[in-house]
Amino acid sequence: MKMKTHLLAALVALLAGAFSAFAQEDVWEKVKEVNMPKESLQASWHRLYSSPLLQEPMESEGTVLLQQPDQVRWETLKPIQRVTVLDGKEPKGKFRLPTERDFKVKVLEGDTYTVQLDPVRRDLKQLVGQISLTVEKNTYKLLKVTILGLDGDWTQIEFTNVVKK
Repeated sequence: MKMKTHLLAALVALLAGAFSAFAQEDVWEKVKEVNMPKESLQASWHRLYSSPLLQEPMESEGTVLLQQPDQVRWETLKPIQRVTVLDGKEPKGKFRLPTERDFKVKVLEGDTYTVQLDPVRRDLKQLVGQISLTVEKNTYKLLKVTILGLDGDWTQIEFTNVVKK
């Protein structure tokens, strides 16, 4: 369940083009343009996960490969090797990225832009409380994704070595 939540948030962040409009459309359009791959995207990631049940956050790292429109390879390299693949052929139908109808989107401006995504779709509300995208102000590059869980847990994912085609 936690892996699906993390994967969902990462996909939302890296494939921001699934959303089409909100109050600060010019910022959002630029975020999509900079971060949305035409064909594919490859990146390294570093994740911190914290829970009220843990004494200190757990760290993990790995890589992600996205192929348009709906194929994902999420590989964890540390602390335990694991690969999750979504090929668009899951038994329940094609994987569908959330759309603007699935989230209430709000942009906050400070030293960076923070795009807050509050789920409105019932199944998403059962997975996450909020997803926040931290975006560099001058370049619109995605810096970090923060996922607030429902039980006081949180996940922070930072992406590096991003190559998009």
